[in-house]
Amino acid sequence: HPGKEGEGSVPVSTKGALKQIKDYIEAKGFTYKDELIENFFLSLKTKPFVILAGTSGTGKTRLVKLFAEAIGAEYQLVSVRPDWSDGSDLFGHYDLNGNFIDGPVCKCFKLAYERPNKPVFLCLDEMNLARVEYYLSDILSVIESREKIANGKVITTPIAQYENGIPDNLYFVGTVNMDETTFPFSKKVLDRANTIEFSYVDLMPSFDMVPELPDKLQLPNSFLRTEYLILSRDCLGEQEYVCEICSELQAINEILVKANAHVGYRVRDEIVFYMLNNKLEGDILSHNEAFDNEIMQKILPRIQGSSASVRDMLCELFKICAADQNQKTGDTDSEKMRKVLSDTSITCRYRKSAEKLELMVRRFEEDGFTSYWL
Repeated sequence: HPGKEGEGSVPVSTKGALKQIKDYIEAKGFTYKDELIENFFLSLKTKPFVILAGTSGTGKTRLVKLFAEAIGAEYQLVSVRPDWSDGSDLFGHYDLNGNFIDGPVCKCFKLAYERPNKPVFLCLDEMNLARVEYYLSDILSVIESREKIANGKVITTPIAQYENGIPDNLYFVGTVNMDETTFPFSKKVLDRANTIEFSYVDLMPSFDMVPELPDKLQLPNSFLRTEYLILSRDCLGEQEYVCEICSELQAINEILVKANAHVGYRVRDEIVFYMLNNKLEGDILSHNEAFDNEIMQKILPRIQGSSASVRDMLCELFKICAADQNQKTGDTDSEKMRKVLSDTSITCRYRKSAEKLELMVRRFEEDGFTSYWL
């Protein structure tokens, strides 16, 4: 729990801290809906690599900056360049005279090493202007080598010029716009991050009284540092809950395997860790809200294709998230799904995922191809 190991104390519960963070962001003139701040916190707590995706100009980069400010963390923005192709573009290189030129992430590593109890946010802006799996390959690999040592700290294997690896107080957040100027993500990248989509935009301004700016919190790194790295070892006290989650994932995976879109152990572990973090921090979200987020963030982004098996798979997933659409009449599957979603007598277990699935099926019907991305 936040505030142990002499790292400084958190005067409020996690829920209280999140409320203060939301108040701070609102006082700065920004509002985000759908428990987005809670979701962002849980995603960071699950793994220090999060992707914020969506329409240009929806406040993705601003969210990272304001969240970091609100908890008293360091924040650095790195704008990704289209010509980046390997790790030296991030970590630096030798010039023709043999002098080492620091890369754009070196300042963040230095800050994180100097202040090990203070979270440091590295925001990779427009991260898919270049191929993510090329320039970020070292970080993507080394982040998988995380191990917990006796005092709760998390260590990794060495990376680039850093013998001590990635500090456990360094958090990578990438922002992406999915349009014709950017590269799509490979499954390698999607499997390693929670991908939070910003799709809702309300253009009507609010001129309510802006609340007074609350004090910034000064939260130690234990507020965000994960407690879970290895499922069989770190989750022993929660076996029943873990089995419940895995049983539901198994049912979903049996549908995904029909279109060769099934997930592996890494995705399973990270979904379990997200759900456990939510539960142990005092049910920040309800079980169904949290699981809905994870279907949206870890499973649906991997789905794309033009075969009938992809469409059938989406229809089967809709039955799990909402209800059997065939109980309604309609010319197309998406029309039946819309009737299910608009029927107030039907309770959708996973509403956001069901709405996304309807959209993906509609896109398949119109274009003969579908994908999670716009």
